[in-house]
Amino acid sequence: MRLFSRALLLALPALVSSKAILGVDMGSLYMKVALVQRGAPLEIVTNFHSKRKTENMILFDAGTRFYGADASSLLARKPLKTPVQMSLMLGRDEDHPCVATLGERHFPVTPKFNETRNGLSLSVDNQDYTPEELVAMVLHHSKDMAQTYIGELGKDAKAAPADCVLTVPAFFTVHERRALLDAASLADLNVLGLLEENTAAALHYAMDKQFPEDQIFVFYNMGGTAVQVSVVKLHNYNMTSGLSSKPKTVGALEVLSKAWDATLGGQSFDHRIVEYLADEFNAKWDKQRNDGKKKDVRTVPRAMTKIRLQANKVKHVLSANMEIPIFMDSLHDDCALSTLMTRAKLEELCVDLIERATKPVYQALEYANITLSDVHGIEMIGGGMRIPRIQTDLKKALNDIELGMHINADESMALGAAFHGANLSTAFRVRHVGLLDVNPFPIRITLKELETEEQKKGLFGGGGKKKKDDGEEVWGKNATILKAFGKLGVKKTIAFTHDKDIHCALDYEEAETLPEGTPLGIDRFNITGVEDFAKEMEEKNLGKPKVALQFQLTDSGLTKLLKAEATVEEMYTVEEEVEVDDDEADDEASNATNTKEEEADADAKTEDAEDKKEEEATADEVNATEANETDTDANATSEKADEKPVKKKKKKTITQTKEKKRVHKRALTVKTYNVGKVQPYSAELLAESKAKLQALAKKDKERVLLEEAKNKVESYVYHIKNKLVDDEENIGKVSTEEQRAEVLKLAEDAEEWMYEDGSTADLATTEDKYAEISVPAEKIFNRVKEMTARPEAVVAMKGRLTKVGELMTKWETTMPQVTEEERGEVLKLVDDVTAWIKEKEEAQSKVEAHEDPAFTSAEVPIQIKPIEVLVAKLKRKPKPKPPKKNETDANATDTNSTNATDAEETNSTEAKDADSENETADEPAEGEAKEDGEKEEAEADPEEGESKKDDEL
Repeated sequence: MRLFSRALLLALPALVSSKAILGVDMGSLYMKVALVQRGAPLEIVTNFHSKRKTENMILFDAGTRFYGADASSLLARKPLKTPVQMSLMLGRDEDHPCVATLGERHFPVTPKFNETRNGLSLSVDNQDYTPEELVAMVLHHSKDMAQTYIGELGKDAKAAPADCVLTVPAFFTVHERRALLDAASLADLNVLGLLEENTAAALHYAMDKQFPEDQIFVFYNMGGTAVQVSVVKLHNYNMTSGLSSKPKTVGALEVLSKAWDATLGGQSFDHRIVEYLADEFNAKWDKQRNDGKKKDVRTVPRAMTKIRLQANKVKHVLSANMEIPIFMDSLHDDCALSTLMTRAKLEELCVDLIERATKPVYQALEYANITLSDVHGIEMIGGGMRIPRIQTDLKKALNDIELGMHINADESMALGAAFHGANLSTAFRVRHVGLLDVNPFPIRITLKELETEEQKKGLFGGGGKKKKDDGEEVWGKNATILKAFGKLGVKKTIAFTHDKDIHCALDYEEAETLPEGTPLGIDRFNITGVEDFAKEMEEKNLGKPKVALQFQLTDSGLTKLLKAEATVEEMYTVEEEVEVDDDEADDEASNATNTKEEEADADAKTEDAEDKKEEEATADEVNATEANETDTDANATSEKADEKPVKKKKKKTITQTKEKKRVHKRALTVKTYNVGKVQPYSAELLAESKAKLQALAKKDKERVLLEEAKNKVESYVYHIKNKLVDDEENIGKVSTEEQRAEVLKLAEDAEEWMYEDGSTADLATTEDKYAEISVPAEKIFNRVKEMTARPEAVVAMKGRLTKVGELMTKWETTMPQVTEEERGEVLKLVDDVTAWIKEKEEAQSKVEAHEDPAFTSAEVPIQIKPIEVLVAKLKRKPKPKPPKKNETDANATDTNSTNATDAEETNSTEAKDADSENETADEPAEGEAKEDGEKEEAEADPEEGESKKDDEL
C-alpha cells in the first residue's frame, strides 16, 4: 500500500460543523503555527506578512500592541517597550537559571518578582504584565493569524479556531506546564494536549512511514535557548479498528529517554559575539572620547539591542561564509563600530559551548541503556544546528553516523503537534500512529496525619514512624509512585489502612534529571472524612478503613488526584432456602433404569452399525426409489428409538448458611493547595487578567479601525485626482468647472490634513473627513456611470415588457386555466411600468447633465418585480383535467347490451350473433379513441415546451 507524504484528513460522517485544530510551537525566538482542517492536508499558517514563522515578541506603544515583524522592526528603536522570550518565565522565579540568563545577556526588559501576584511580572510602558498574560497575547495572535489564513483559503472563518496542541520543552515540569495552560485559558484556547517538542518532531517524521523492523533514532534539537535530545524507538504494530475486524499494520513511536542543556542554544553563540563586539566598540569609544573615563556600551539598552541583532546576522552569515565585515555607523555617541569577524574567531569564542553541545547525546543514550551501535540514525532539528562546527563535532561524537535532515528543522514540531491534535479530536479520522512518551522526573508521595487545617508548607518527615514527646509513635509513610522515565498517561493507586484524616504531599525527588532551580513541591492535599468514617465503622464493631488514593500522570505531563476513597469490608452470614433435586428416594431405581437403558442403547448402536455396513455393501444393487424408501424408514425408526420417557424429578427445599461480603464506601473530601514561591493562577487573578486583556483587545480593534479609516481617506484622495485626469472627457459632460474645482480642492485639503491634524485624529473625525470628500465626488462619478447605464436599463426593461405582452397573448390558447381577468391584471401592471418609464424619461429630459438625475439605472429593474411574481404564480396554476368518456357512446353500449340479453332469451343463436356484432362495432371505436388521445398528447407536449420557453421573462 502506497504511503502518502501528507496525511489527508477525512471528516467523520456524523459531524456536520467544520472544525480546525492548531499546532502551536512556542519557541523562544519564533512561533510556528500549523493548521489541520477536515478534508485538507496539514499546512503551516502564514502570518499577516505571508511569513511561515512569527517573531515571539510584543511591542507596547501608546497603549496599543504590535506583534511579530511589526514589533521586530521597531525593536532597535524601542527596546524598553518590547519584552521577548516570555515563555522562559512561565512558572519560574527570578532566580531560575533560565530567567537569570535574560539579564546576563543584556535584555532590557527583565522580570521581577511580584508579591501580590506570587510570581514574576514585567513592567512595560508603565503597566505590569505577568508572563502568562504576555504569552496569552501571543497565543491569541496565533488564533487571529489562523482565522485570517482560513478566510484567505475561501473557507468559513467566522470564528477563530479554539482547539489546539501546544509544544513544550522536555525540561518543562508541572509548574511550567500549568502556567502555560493558564496562558492558554486567558487566550480562550481549548488545549487538547501538551506535546514535547522532540516528540512532536518524531511524530511528524513517523507520520507517513512504516518500520518492519524496530529502529532507534536520536532526535537532536538545538533551538534558540536550549539543546534537547530524545532517543526514540520506531516500530510497527497491528491494530484493529471498529470499522474493520481485519488487523492493520500501523507505525508507532516510543520515547526511550531524553536529555537536555536548558541554557545552551543559538542565543548562547549570539551572546559570545555580542560580548566580543561590545569590547571592540568600548575600546574604540574610549579612544575617541579620550577623557580618561571607562564607559561600557552594555549599559545602553538601545545600542546593545542593535549589537544583539547584528550578532545574530553575523552568526547566520558565518554558517555559510568564512568571514564577514561588520560596520555599524553611529552605534552610540557618534561612534561607529567597524571590525572583521571570521568563522575561526567565532569557534574560538565558543569552544566550551561546542563541547557542551554533544553531552546531552551521551546522557540520553545512557538513560536509554543503549549504545551507539544500536542507533539507526540521527535527525537534526532546530535553527541552532546549522552552525557547521556543531555538525562536525556531533558527527564525530556519533562515530560518523550520517546526520539526517529529512524533516523541516523549523516546522516539524508545529506540524507534529497539529497531527497529534487531529488524533485526539473526535472530529477527524487520520492515519493512526502510536505514541508513547515518558516522564523523566521521579515523583514521590508523603503521608502524615492531618493535625490542623493549615499545615506548615514543606515541613514533612522522612516517612515511617516517629515518636512524639510522650513516646507515642507518629504515623507517616512515603514512597516513590512515579519513577524516572516512566510512561505518561498512567494511573497509580496507593492503598493503606488508617483511621485519621490525612495530609498528602506530592513532590519531585532530587534526581539528576530534575532541572536546576525547580522547586520540589508539586501539590498538597488535605484529605478529610477518614476519621468520621472510622468512628461510624467502629460503632458497628468493624475494623479500620482502607484508604485508597488514585493518582494520574496525564499524557500532558500533569499530576492529578483522581479519587480519594475509604472502604471497610464486612463479612456476614445469611440463611437462605434453596430448591434442590430430591435424588435420595429414587437413587436406586434410577441407577437400575439407567443401567438397562445404557445397555439397550449400546446394543442398538451395534445393530445400527452392522445394518449400515450391509446397506453400504449393497448400495450399488438397489435402485434410487428403494434407497429413498429405505432412508425414510430408517429415519422413522431412529426417531422412534430416540423417543424415551423423561421422568420428572422431585424437588425439595433446604436451608443453607452462606457467608457474604458487604463493602462500606465513603468518598473523602479533598482540599488542594500549592506550595512554593511561585503560585498558579487563582480564579480571581484569572478574571482580572482576562479583563485586562479584553481592554487591550478593544484598544487594538479601535486602532485597526482607525488605520483602515485613514487608509480609506488617503486612497480616495488619490482616486479623485486620478479620476479627474483619466476620465476628463466624460466628467466634463456631467459637471461644471466649479463642481470639478470644488472636488479637487477638497481632495488637496484632505491630503494636507492627513499629514497635519489627521495624524492625531480619532476614528469619528476621520470618518467625517471621508464623508466630506466622497459625497460631492461620488455625485459626479455616479452621473458619469448613469450616462450610459440608465439608457441601457430602460431599453432592456422595454424589451422585457414587450415579451410579457406577447406571452399573455399566447396564454389565451396554451394556458386556458389562466382566466382573462388574470391576464388583464398582468397587462395592467405592464401598462403601469410603461407609464412610469415614460414619466421618468420626461423628467430626465428636463434635468441638466450636471444636475442629479431624475432616476437611476438601479431603480429600473425593481419596477418589474411585481410582474415577475404574478406571472410565476399563474404559471404554477394546474391545467384542467381531461373530460371523461363520451356519454353518448356509453348509452349506445348499454342499449346494445340490453338488446343482446333480450335476444338471448328468445333465440340464443341470434343473441350470439348480436353480441359478436356489438363487440366488433365497439373495438374499432375504442381503438380510435386511444389513437386520438395519443395524438392530442403528442401535439400538446411540444407546445407546452415552447410555452415554457416563452414564459421566461
